[in-house]
This record gives sequence, structure tokens and C-alpha cells, in this order.
Amino acid sequence: MEAAIVGGGLAGLTAAHELHRRGVSFVLLEAGGRWGGVVRTERADGFLLEGGPDALLAQKAEGLALCRELGLAERLVPTNPQHRTVFVLHRRRLHRLPEGMVLGVPTRLGALARTSLFSWPGKLRMAADLVLPRRRSAADESIASFFRRRLGAQALDRLGAPFLAGIHAGDAERLSIRATFPRLVEMEARHGSLIRALAAARTGAGAAGAPPFFSLAGGLSEMVEALVARLPADRLRTHAPVRELSREGEAYVVRLDGQEDLRARAIVLAVPAPRAAPLLARLDAELATLLAGIPFASGAVVCLGYRREDVRHALDGYGLIVPESEGLRTTACGFFSTKFPGRAPAGHVLLRGFLGGVRDPALLALPDDELQQVFRREMGDVLGLEAPPVLTRVFRWPGATPQLEVGHLDRLAALEWRLARHPGLFLTGAGLRGTGIPDTIADARRTARHVLDAASRDDVPSGTYREADGGRGNPEF
Repeated sequence: MEAAIVGGGLAGLTAAHELHRRGVSFVLLEAGGRWGGVVRTERADGFLLEGGPDALLAQKAEGLALCRELGLAERLVPTNPQHRTVFVLHRRRLHRLPEGMVLGVPTRLGALARTSLFSWPGKLRMAADLVLPRRRSAADESIASFFRRRLGAQALDRLGAPFLAGIHAGDAERLSIRATFPRLVEMEARHGSLIRALAAARTGAGAAGAPPFFSLAGGLSEMVEALVARLPADRLRTHAPVRELSREGEAYVVRLDGQEDLRARAIVLAVPAPRAAPLLARLDAELATLLAGIPFASGAVVCLGYRREDVRHALDGYGLIVPESEGLRTTACGFFSTKFPGRAPAGHVLLRGFLGGVRDPALLALPDDELQQVFRREMGDVLGLEAPPVLTRVFRWPGATPQLEVGHLDRLAALEWRLARHPGLFLTGAGLRGTGIPDTIADARRTARHVLDAASRDDVPSGTYREADGGRGNPEF
């Protein structure tokens, strides 16, 4: 066959979809028994539970475009336009995020002046972004270094770290600003001030009032189900763990546990880097080492359903974030039944707690009942939880969240160089050229196009991603 795709998450499914619609023969191999990877939707007692990601970022069109292509346009639902605020927990009190904040950067100084979240010295330090000189060095730096330099320590502690690093379940002192939020770096370089740049972007065409996120009426697994339905059933294999890859002549050999070997002209590895590394150890030890060096964090999502009358807080927002300085194990809490319609039955609400990550790696050793007790105990006084939940569900994600740390782009360049030595070998998925659903979809589609490019052109090494085609695919917000 032309291509073997290893990994049945969103990256593998998207790559298979792209190859199939272009008439390329393939087989898609998934080690487990279900498709979708970290996308996992369940229904229980009238609640709709998202165990992994819960939304598609509207500013990145790839996720919404794929949904429309799959015939899901009428199923798309935007976030609640009436309750768009996010709360920040500070000294055990909830503070509304000042109006106009974009990823922790203020764009309305009047709202910043009125908030109780920051002291006056902290507010003045944030406003100093308007006059501070831009950084001239092109060297990579951490999210913490970038935020501290532009907006100060309070902004980093109460917004920058819990927002930007929290999205990645990571450590702001270690995550690369260039690899995770390159547009902020570009804004500083172009405008000198983040506040000025983001204020201008907010007033641009289509910016005002646009929903920041979308989901699907039946949860994000609808996208997974639609992809699977579009693919030939005889090309899809679950319970097909790959043990090793090797090269024999013009073909790659895929060795499976307990099953017959497969041969293919091209291999697309759409699994997390730590899982791809051992598969490549025999083929290219240096490439395997580079992949194994990309760290991944573990975490848990705890879903709690309550009767509306048993929660004192109005839940009039998308949720709350918890700075590390609060000393809690809960990093964020989403008000899921407020954020999207149809997530809880009438008279009930649904909360989603996020725990673990780089700052609390031991948390996953706790049993499910203790995990949900941690979340209930820490949010009990904050939200006024006055009775036991009517529903609990814990989703565990060991080693699921990539950490694009300082130096990641250099590692990626080295990976691309090694890939060029292996025509027909491709890597895609979260943790390489981006994170999040839109980035994953975009990179998988780009990878599929490179498979076709390699098959039709002998002068282009098929493992190479050319900058002219946006090969690096850095994520933007």
C-alpha cells in the first residue's frame, strides 16, 4: 500500500481523511480499542461529559473548517455570549477578569484601573508595557521571562502563568514563548507594545462580539465519529499495536504485535513523541533520542454534576483559573454547563476540574475517589458547594500533554534534518509543530500533502517540511 498511518487520534484520522479523499491507499493502525485519542465524550444521566479538550478555538479556522467539510456545520455551537467572563482566584476570593484582557494582556486601561485583582504598583507595571523598549534578541525565552519583562511579576503570577502555561499544564519558567505563543513575540517585534498590538487587534474587522470558542452539540467526539464514518472500514484497524519500524529496499516494514507485518511506501507516525521514539530506535537512534527528549505532562479531568440549588455561586462565566501561588492542586475549574448549552439536564450544573500537570506530577497516583475529593474540597468554599454531587467522573491522561520547552524549535529543526534522511517517513501530532485541535488538524493535513508530494516528485525528500509551505506550523492564539 502507499501509506501506513500509526495512531488513531485526531492527527491520524485527519491524515487518513486527507489521503483517502485524494485517492491514496492507506491503513490506519490504532493500538487501543477506540478512535480519537484525547478527544473523549461520554453521556451519563443526562450530562454530556468531555474528558479531554472541550472546544475549538475560533481564531484558528482549521478545526471549524474540518467540521464543515464533514457535514457538521449545523452541529456547531458557540460559547454562551451572555456569560463570557473568566474568574481568577486570588487569596481565596474570586475576581472577575478585567474586561478586554487577552491571554493575560490588558487592552483596556480603564478596566485594568478598576479591578481589585492587582495592586496599584502591579497595574502601573503592566501599563509600562506601553513605553518599554522591545527586545532585540532573537534568542528563545520562557513564557515567564517574556511576561515578567513586558508586564511584571503580578501579571505573570495571576494571569500569564495560569493562562498561558496552564493551557499546556506546564511550567511558565520552562515553556517556550516562541513555540507556544509566537504571535505575542511577533507583536512585540512589530508594535513594541503588547497592549497596543492587542488593542488594535480587538477593534479589527469581525473582532467585536465574536464567539471565542465553538463545540458540537453532541460533544467533540462527533468530529471523530464523522471522520471514521468517511473512511473505508477495511482500512481501519484497532487493537493493532506497532512494535517496530524498519526499512527494506523501497518499502517500510511495520511490525505488529501478534499480527502479520505490513509493508508501505510511506509511514506517518501520528502518535505522541515518547511513543514514536521506541518505534524508530532501530531505524534511526538519533531521531528516536530527539523525540524521546520532548517531555509530556500527565493530568486528570474531574467532572462533577450538581443540582443547581446546591451551588451558591452564580456560575456566570466560563470558569476560573488558579494561580500556583494559591497552593492548590486544582489548576482550573470550568463552568461547563454555562459555557455550552446541553451539557447538563434541567435544574443541574456541570463543573470540570483540571488537576495535575508539571506542577503536581504525583497527583495521578491517587485513586478516583480521592481525586474528586481534592477537587470538591478545594472548590467547596470558593463556589459554595453545599451538597454531594449527583454525578462524578474522572478522566486520567498519563503523559498526554506536550511540553514545548525553551529550545523546542531547535529540537524541531534537528528532527526535520534527521527526517530528511528517511524518504517516506513523516511525523505529525501534538507536541511537534503545535498543540491543540486546530494545530493538530492543520499539521496532519499538511503532512498528508507531503506524502502525496513525495510520491509524485523524486527531487523532494519526503521527510522534509519546506518553510514555503508553512511546514513549521507554530501555534498561534
